[in-house]
Amino acid sequence: MNPFFDIAATENLPDQSLALHSLGTQLPWVTIGRRSSDYWGTSGYSSKTTYRDTTAEDYDKQFINKLQKWKPVYNIDRLIEHHYHYHITKNKQGHSEFLKHMQYVILPVLKKRPNAEVVTELFEQWIDQKESKNKEQLKSHIVNNNTINVGHINAPAQFQQSSDHAIQTQHNLPQKEVVNEAFELLKKDLQKMDDQIRKDFAMEMDYAVAQLVKDKDIKPQLMNIGNLIKQVGIGMFSSLLAAPAYELIKPHLGLP
Repeated sequence: MNPFFDIAATENLPDQSLALHSLGTQLPWVTIGRRSSDYWGTSGYSSKTTYRDTTAEDYDKQFINKLQKWKPVYNIDRLIEHHYHYHITKNKQGHSEFLKHMQYVILPVLKKRPNAEVVTELFEQWIDQKESKNKEQLKSHIVNNNTINVGHINAPAQFQQSSDHAIQTQHNLPQKEVVNEAFELLKKDLQKMDDQIRKDFAMEMDYAVAQLVKDKDIKPQLMNIGNLIKQVGIGMFSSLLAAPAYELIKPHLGLP
């Protein structure tokens, strides 16, 4: 298999499915045909197919093929985001690993494909945005702890100054109760939507809840949920929009 992609158990999936279809354990490698002997005045050909084991590279190729066939092409970030979130949900520190795989394995092959200029440009934009967002998040969490003696204070006083050598995480998020209430309202609105949309939201919400229990920062997950809401259309979430919790959480979703 391939750890970077969400691979469905079935081999038959619609073209617009976000998941990759299973390739099984083996794929046809080469088929050799030869003329068979005449039998009762007829002639024909016999063939023999040799199989090979399925590899991770086969799923890389399937992902690239899916990128090229995705419609509308300007919406391929939805496809990439799906597999990105699948990977980091399974591998909590998998952000950099996924980006490296996209940049140094998938992108070089994609660039060599014919008629792939637009897809390549959009794919590179996605990588650049992810890298920039990650750098901004790291930068916003950096402070330096220096001990300075000031005036007549009997003991040293501690000040915090910007530095590249110390990391501090500050959470400026809505209360857990507000997040949980908003998620319950989202689930209610999602009941009328198709299964794949519900799965996309569930992946983000489940990870956010797990992080929330550990008092971890869930800002990236909230922003991703906000992006999903924009893609579906904010008007589809009537239960959430009508609740007081929406006014409290919408800035963290990146919604106007």
